[in-house]
Amino acid sequence: MLLRSWKFWISLAILLVFAIVVERSYGWIAVLASWQRISAAELAVAVTLMLVSYLLRAFRFYDFFNSYCHGHWWRLTRITVLHNFFNNLLPMRSGEAAFPMLMKTHFSCPVRHSLPALLWLRLLDLYVLLALAVWTLSDLPGNPISVDPAHVWLWQAGLLVLPLLVLPVQNRIRQLLASHPGSVANKLADLMQALPSSPWPFIRALLWTLVNWVLKLAIYAWVLQQFITLSFGQSWVGASTGELSSILPIHGVAGAGTYEAGIVAGLLPWQLDTAAVLAAAVNLHLFVLGCTLLLTAIITLATSRLGNRRSSTNT
Repeated sequence: MLLRSWKFWISLAILLVFAIVVERSYGWIAVLASWQRISAAELAVAVTLMLVSYLLRAFRFYDFFNSYCHGHWWRLTRITVLHNFFNNLLPMRSGEAAFPMLMKTHFSCPVRHSLPALLWLRLLDLYVLLALAVWTLSDLPGNPISVDPAHVWLWQAGLLVLPLLVLPVQNRIRQLLASHPGSVANKLADLMQALPSSPWPFIRALLWTLVNWVLKLAIYAWVLQQFITLSFGQSWVGASTGELSSILPIHGVAGAGTYEAGIVAGLLPWQLDTAAVLAAAVNLHLFVLGCTLLLTAIITLATSRLGNRRSSTNT
């Protein structure tokens, strides 16, 4: 089935072209050898912080789907980690389908609720990523935006509050659908049942998302700095555009090629050596994939044991 998909073959072609480009521009041996710059202790700290990021992501989902998974924190953590694993490794973001299926299997959460909620959270991810990227625009060469430094925090606060304007619009749409009974209106209204209808759940989801992305981008920015000389602002921009590459309609296998292209594109304004930037981007991507494999294994094993221990205790 997978081999018949045109998406698979495009992803594989991107991966092969990417591997050739890296070898010709920098060399895979040189790319991998540059890991000697990071000590084992520093790498352990970075991986530990990535573990915290994984747990923050799980907290966000647990809070959002609490009505379905209350009291089953570890099981939902395992689901979010597996969802992230499939999403990072399968081509064309096809791993997103894992979450609704896992939620239906483990918590009897219907797809008509889990899928719109997942889409809503993904849009929140995208907004926070873009908002954090906007905060760094003043660091770009030529300073494309001119904001009085005294008003920077006001602009940043405004960006964070802006999503709350969606809530009354969302509730109004729900009311309109409810006031026009019909098969289509009822189905649309049912799809919106999983979305927050009051400010506090909305704010909590926004805060979980913001804290998680700030931590994750800070880790990625630091990792980039270990492989190429960049200011923290520059590495933050590169890390952000690398993550934003996930919205592209086409990806390589495990994001290979498109993720690196996003980082290189983000750092173009500084006219850095493209080969060096590509090598650093490859190493950041290797760090991301390595954390995905390692932390998925650790958390899945730990949550499985905790679940088995709780089951044996209950019996």
